[in-house]
Amino acid sequence: MRTPTLLVVASIAVTVAAQSPSRFDPLHPFAGIAAAAQWRDMFSKKAEVDPKDPFHNLAPNDWFRQTWQGQWRAAAAKGTSFKAFWDSLQGKANNGLTVDIRSPYPFKTADEQWTAWLKAANGGTRHTRASLPDWSGDWTGGPGYPDALVRDFWTAVSDAYRPRYEQVLQSELEGRHWWPADNCRPNGFSRSGWSIRYFLTDPTMAALSFVDPLNQDRYVFTDGRGFLPAENAVPQWMGESQGFWDGDELVVWTKNIIPNSGGHGLPEYSDQLQLIERYKRIGNEILTDVTWYDSVAFAYPWHSTGIFQRQPLDHWKRSPPTINECATTNNVYHDDNGVIQQFAPGDPRFHDLFDDTPWLTAFKRAEDAKKAGRIPAAPSFLSLASR
Repeated sequence: MRTPTLLVVASIAVTVAAQSPSRFDPLHPFAGIAAAAQWRDMFSKKAEVDPKDPFHNLAPNDWFRQTWQGQWRAAAAKGTSFKAFWDSLQGKANNGLTVDIRSPYPFKTADEQWTAWLKAANGGTRHTRASLPDWSGDWTGGPGYPDALVRDFWTAVSDAYRPRYEQVLQSELEGRHWWPADNCRPNGFSRSGWSIRYFLTDPTMAALSFVDPLNQDRYVFTDGRGFLPAENAVPQWMGESQGFWDGDELVVWTKNIIPNSGGHGLPEYSDQLQLIERYKRIGNEILTDVTWYDSVAFAYPWHSTGIFQRQPLDHWKRSPPTINECATTNNVYHDDNGVIQQFAPGDPRFHDLFDDTPWLTAFKRAEDAKKAGRIPAAPSFLSLASR
């Protein structure tokens, strides 16, 4: 396999100033926070449109939106050079805003942060059912990767993973898009790792229930059982989580995560990813703070925030929970050119969502294949009974 040629931006050195933790107490970060937006906005910063930005001031979402419909293939068919096509793509620096990706905390590892927060919480709060915070209801929102520009992510990715990130970006530009859900993989933490619909809690655990894009749950054990021993730990899409309560705030440590790529201009994370999360309900919002540790894929620990909004009771009528296991109805594939395609109705490989008896459809196809000589013919076993 040919090794991809690195873009010239691989050698660009970008200096990112670390945030000063003096703006808040790193052991009690939510102390004094009266509104969820107050915490989120603390980490936003201005993003100027830079005419020399090798990433053309694009955010990952812009990178995807401006190339999604095969614009490069259409341009090439008209004789446009790739440079001219690339120069035609320009962003607005996320409308003038980005975030600091670098973690504002002084901790070097997830273990260090967890231990410090647990000690500051005096071992954690032992809740009863009556004293647990009320997080009932339907929720939407939440965090994901930092809401940053591509140039910010490029700086935050490790040297070892920059060539891999370059491949993601180049593929997007050429219209060879890939994202987890197109192959029925969970989106993971980079895209919708926190698209949590329900927070279900009892004194021993918190279950974080997802309905999009795949149905899955995260189990955060708060009874002190600890992580599985290494010989029994199996990597999972959403990892393995432990937690404790610090008053009305839930702290979570997650590890043993299957590596994944967010696609659409987002970098990937490795199997060394570990997360420290803190949740707090403020009014009809749940504020979330996430520190990302990945010594392989990241240049330094990352940081992001998110806000869940509690929805009115009739929200379920407009957006009911669905059971989506994805695989049996997936018609998406990547062709020999690495371009995403889709099986259409009429194609024998098409999976019909509304086929109530797919096993009978498969049987008919097999019988047709026998008649056409594509597979060995065989008589009905019942026809052999009287012989």
